[in-house]
Amino acid sequence: MAPDLLIAFLIDQSLPRPSRGERPLGPAHHDQQGSRSGPATAGDTPGDSMVTRGSARSSSGQAPLIGHLQILRTVAEVVSRSLDLNEVLQKSVTALTRVTGHEIASLHLISADGQTLLLRSERGLSRRLRDVNLSLPVGEGLIGRVAVTGRPRRLDMVTKAPDLLPAAREAVTADGIRGFVCVPIRARHRILGTLSLGRQTEESFTDEEVALIECTADQIGLALDNARLYSETRRQLEELRRTQTEVVRTERLAAVEELAGGVAHEINNPLTIILGQVHLLFQTQDGAEIMKGLKVIDAATKRAATIIRDLVFFAERCPLRPTRCRVAEQVKRVLAFHGARLETQQIEVRTEFEDIPDIWADANQLQEALLHLIQNAEQAMVATHGRGILTIRILPAAQGIRIEIADDGPGVRQEDLPRIFNPFFTTKPPGEGRGLGLSTAYSIIVGHEGRLSVANRAEGGAVFVVDLPLGAPVAEPVR
Repeated sequence: MAPDLLIAFLIDQSLPRPSRGERPLGPAHHDQQGSRSGPATAGDTPGDSMVTRGSARSSSGQAPLIGHLQILRTVAEVVSRSLDLNEVLQKSVTALTRVTGHEIASLHLISADGQTLLLRSERGLSRRLRDVNLSLPVGEGLIGRVAVTGRPRRLDMVTKAPDLLPAAREAVTADGIRGFVCVPIRARHRILGTLSLGRQTEESFTDEEVALIECTADQIGLALDNARLYSETRRQLEELRRTQTEVVRTERLAAVEELAGGVAHEINNPLTIILGQVHLLFQTQDGAEIMKGLKVIDAATKRAATIIRDLVFFAERCPLRPTRCRVAEQVKRVLAFHGARLETQQIEVRTEFEDIPDIWADANQLQEALLHLIQNAEQAMVATHGRGILTIRILPAAQGIRIEIADDGPGVRQEDLPRIFNPFFTTKPPGEGRGLGLSTAYSIIVGHEGRLSVANRAEGGAVFVVDLPLGAPVAEPVR
């Protein structure tokens, strides 16, 4: 129920009405889905009444109205400020007892299996009474029956109630609790739990007070349901994030696996040189020749080590670490990694590198983005006509530098252009693509405060355009 409707209801409850006689005792007809209507009948226990809203009015006129509205406003504001379930539970009971002056309050929620009421918030309970209330059976005792029937329960002398649990009776008697009210907490036609208040004074709970407590319970129910939905949404988002992380990791491993063939070819060349030089050294006695051979071995070994190091850097995603970077060198390294595969697929590579300034970028991540774009172009051309021409241009731009990666494949369908960089979007048949390569490239370029776009070429094929700013070195933290 919205706060303005609740306030209107309380105004209606508090306006003077013709006397209807004494306050009715006994059960009133309620259904568990939230209706609170029907005649009240006499009960078996003196001072025990099932409450209906509007059953009787106090004769105090409008005096309590302002106070009741202030109470409702305070509680509504408190419970609506947070979407954290535990915070809502604690603050709602604290606010209710603080503004109403009730000494004792407890809030129970029904367990997941629906069999138990669990104490989730309380104020003013003695240790003995708290121990009794920690876990209550649904359907038994005063609070347990309210959770089942959905009917508010009011007692002027709680110790005389025949259905009060024995352990609770001893604790209530020892604490001197007299008046008692318990109302259900509802949301979306479900009973979530109960809200109970107790008094150690002789003053009885009035109908207006019970109506106020019911309205407060409704507000708490809405807040709890919102908090539950928020928690569930966050849980699902976290699960989706974990799943996406795993898929991205799989995509990276697949890219590394695809690179393995080209890297093996690149490493095989220096290894062949090393082995050849070793055999020559075994057969020569000339010191100068030995030194020359050792230098060749040293250079070939360093080349192999560099290839392995770059592959490891690519496989391990690190936080963005910008360094001074020559873009042409990064393109050449990617082509060195992937050159063997492009040659196997009969892809001719053409490069046009203009003079451009160095930029500040994470070289490894930039290589990864370029590799994904090159792989995408390769796959499109091979799928279309089994070969192709890959053209890579580097040129200056207004705010930095531009990289163009063009292919002579089929291009991109017009309807696919707006979503081509979306995660998991792919035009490949099921099982042949995960739709994360271009999305990963897009994330890397955007992470560098750049822009990645795609367009179809007039002569056929597509061109992916990477615009990157010159950037600046990352300032070291002050220590």
